[in-house]
Amino acid sequence: MATRFPKEGGSSSAKPPVDLQLLMKKLVLKDEELDDVVLPREEVVTLRENARWMAVVKVHTSNPFGNQPFFQKMDAAWGFAKKWSIRPAKENLFILQVSCIGDWNRALLEGPWIFRQMGVMIAPYDGIADPESVMLNRIHVWVQIRGIPPLFRKEEIVKDMAARIGEVLGTDMFALGASGTSFVRVRVKIDVFKPLTRVVGLHPEGQEKLHFQVLFEKLPRFCDVFGLLGHGELECRDGVHGDNDKQYGDWLVAPVEDRHPLTSGVKNKGQSWDSTRGGRGGGRGHGRTSESRKRSSGEAVNQEVGVKPPVLATEVPQLTDGNGAGEKGEQQEGVGALALTTDKGGKGALPPSPVKPPLPKKQRKTDQNSSTAGSASERRQEQ
Repeated sequence: MATRFPKEGGSSSAKPPVDLQLLMKKLVLKDEELDDVVLPREEVVTLRENARWMAVVKVHTSNPFGNQPFFQKMDAAWGFAKKWSIRPAKENLFILQVSCIGDWNRALLEGPWIFRQMGVMIAPYDGIADPESVMLNRIHVWVQIRGIPPLFRKEEIVKDMAARIGEVLGTDMFALGASGTSFVRVRVKIDVFKPLTRVVGLHPEGQEKLHFQVLFEKLPRFCDVFGLLGHGELECRDGVHGDNDKQYGDWLVAPVEDRHPLTSGVKNKGQSWDSTRGGRGGGRGHGRTSESRKRSSGEAVNQEVGVKPPVLATEVPQLTDGNGAGEKGEQQEGVGALALTTDKGGKGALPPSPVKPPLPKKQRKTDQNSSTAGSASERRQEQ
């Protein structure tokens, strides 16, 4: 059944919002205006409980887009298991709420989420602060560091180098791509307002400096001139650039065949080795099964620390991020929507009762003969 989206309303000639805090300094309030509504502490606790698993969402773009295509695209990308809702707070600013920790982890920890080649940023929200006050400047990505010699392929060394790319969330020290290339794989949060990191360096004292290439497994659109996300080189300044001006390019994106590598496990920040990325049966070097390959590579870090749902009675969290990158020709611009609420909590159908297969012909004849012989023997005993 198709989801219907209400049409957006409002006038384009609306007045700018008034700064209430500034206005309050010069207003003389009446008795009715001083009569506040008092909420009992128990009700406040309940309201906070109902507001958990709430986040603020924004697309990293200055281009306008309709809400309806965005809702539909993200509905397919997120694929939440339970009821969820999203509604606009302001232009290109949305409030998302999910109903279970699994969907929360998927939205906050997986990705990068991409809409029309632009990154989608998500951050926890407590339901009280102004949504515009929530810092939205990071997305989660997998990066590959190529060419690290075995001598230096140590977790602490890798983390130090990966910290130059972004905030380290997890490491995969021995990934093996389908091309046969072995590399280190790191899950990081990158700042969308900073240029992409192309190489990381290591300088053993007394030896020459070493540089290792950084490849991103999936990226939104970025500028080949300045390496910034959110626009392409043709949209940068006047769009006319020489070849020497292009310091970035498609060579920053990892080959498709190496984006879901075999692995011995993912080491998440503050946790022990996670054998789930070594195959259903665990162990080292088994790789992921074909079933697990169907899910986003971000599932390996479902247990990352650092992003927790806002809970709740007295604690307020610290406010702090696909489809495939480079997708073109997505949904055309359409009429926006005021909100989207879906309910995917229905129960599935019961499995069919097992049906016994028919016996082979020879076996059925033998069973019939045995039954006939048994009946004849019983008659003789009765006589």
